[in-house]
Amino acid sequence: MKKIICACLFAAISFFSASSYAAVDMSNPYKLASQVAKDTVSELQANKDRLSDKAYAKSVVESHLMPYVDITYASYKVIGTELKKTSKEERNAFTKAFNDYMVMSLTDVLSKYVNQEIVPQPEQSVAKDATIVPVKFTIKEPGKQDLTLVLKMRLNKKTSEWKVFDLIGENISILDAKESEISPIIKSKGINAAIDALKNIKPELK
Repeated sequence: MKKIICACLFAAISFFSASSYAAVDMSNPYKLASQVAKDTVSELQANKDRLSDKAYAKSVVESHLMPYVDITYASYKVIGTELKKTSKEERNAFTKAFNDYMVMSLTDVLSKYVNQEIVPQPEQSVAKDATIVPVKFTIKEPGKQDLTLVLKMRLNKKTSEWKVFDLIGENISILDAKESEISPIIKSKGINAAIDALKNIKPELK
């Protein structure tokens, strides 16, 4: 499972780390994926010698990836059925802790980048009433079996922009995995205990 999560996180980095180098069309999830995927691998390879620097890797994640992640929606999904029992302040604190955890995890993955290539699925039309769209793509790495992943994207109706909120590999959802870990803590000890747990989690992505 750790390998799948690692691959999913790498895929997220791969899709969005090149986003600051070209104007990105966020009005269509397939165009977004295709447009960013074109330039990503070459950009990572060009800076591969700097990726082992955790400070640099973290800056890439914070400036090039997280703006394209719907971290609030993802955080609320992790909180799950206990969401209505939390206050606005508690939700904000949890979202901040979850954001920091994701930055730490993505930074760890980015610093281990090698020669992966990503291939998005062909662009498709999007139904006018669609708010959630899965975008499939393939990760290719020399000497290893191809891995098909699904990038789940959500439409923000206020901004008309699509953002990522989940990644699925081999039927394993990152959000579902994290919810199964965090939700029992919220139910038994409260959301503040879950926030503390997130702050103390160390990514195990080797």
